[in-house]
Amino acid sequence: MPLAQHIEEMVRRLGVVVVVMALVSGLTFPFADRLITFLWYSFLEGSPQVCPTTSPSADAACPYLFQPLALMFARLKVASLVGFVIALPVTVYESYLFMRPGLYPRERRYYLASVPTSLVLAGVGILFAYLLVLPTLFVYFTGYTAQAAEVTFSLTETFNLIVMMLGFFALVFQIPLLIMLAVMMGVTSRAWLAARRIYFWGGFATVAFLFSPDPTGMAPILVAATMIVLFEGTLLLLYWTGEAAGVTAEDLAARRPFVWLGALVVGYVVSTAPLPSGYYDQLPAAFTSILADLSATRLTPLVIGLGLVAVYEAVLYLDRNVGGRSSVYSYLARGRVAVWPLSLFVGYLGSPDPALLQRIDAVDLSTAESAGVVVGLIVTYEFLLVVVDWIENRG
Repeated sequence: MPLAQHIEEMVRRLGVVVVVMALVSGLTFPFADRLITFLWYSFLEGSPQVCPTTSPSADAACPYLFQPLALMFARLKVASLVGFVIALPVTVYESYLFMRPGLYPRERRYYLASVPTSLVLAGVGILFAYLLVLPTLFVYFTGYTAQAAEVTFSLTETFNLIVMMLGFFALVFQIPLLIMLAVMMGVTSRAWLAARRIYFWGGFATVAFLFSPDPTGMAPILVAATMIVLFEGTLLLLYWTGEAAGVTAEDLAARRPFVWLGALVVGYVVSTAPLPSGYYDQLPAAFTSILADLSATRLTPLVIGLGLVAVYEAVLYLDRNVGGRSSVYSYLARGRVAVWPLSLFVGYLGSPDPALLQRIDAVDLSTAESAGVVVGLIVTYEFLLVVVDWIENRG
């Protein structure tokens, strides 16, 4: 078909998705109050019978309205969340219909199988956020602020966090489906994705910090960590199913310095040794004022971390294209997996409120216990190396 007809068909199929989402949201709207109540008291103390007559100083975490239309917006948000989740498999199916003429029969079967899978993964993502992520966040928030001030829960801000996390994890859990579908249809390969994993990690961290509504940094870290685990888990599954070349003992041995260093870092973190404090107050005033003027103070860790990554990648680029790949290039390039996370961690130390460090600092193992953690990690790695080497020699 001509390009104009392709665009017209794409718009029409996107329109179907929007209509389905609107219909489901409309059908859900009359029950929105029940959903709001259910979600609110799933994570916070109180009940509908107690909260209308409870003062702010009571133990119940009652919702408060600070805007005339706050309740209406909350109803629209929860109804839109249901519509969004139901529209996910519809989006996959409509994209299948759009690309169906150009797919082989085997690819069509893969694509059709992904339609119900999309809904299942969205449900798993919502359950993951409901059972693990949101309870962790609210325990952290309430514990963090209870000693400093009397907490009053705004319906708008609090429910924004709940809806955003539920919808975000429904979308995040589509990552395995998208990767598997792309590999099965020959669009990409597991080796290509694995070779560029560090770029995906950086992209996940960027998306998490940009769209997670949490100024303390806990929610973005949980979102980014979940995305990375799903990505790596999918690559591991592809490896088990024969989509990738095997990992050799030589590959594992080449990473020994980074594994040992990582084990030492873990041992240091879980020990009683003091962790580094934040350095936000030492940052240049011009830098912090620019971010404050842009209302982007919470993005300070991301700006610093990505800045360090950019410097590192610039050094690699100059060494490769100007210096003709010096003798240290291979070591620098191999250290990318360690440099990127370390840069993001250093960036987090520049947060105006690095509250996560206080949580980590609460884990205080004795010297013997922390040394046991280090030794255990190193022994596990070396044992894995021996096993892989034995399997290779046996073959």
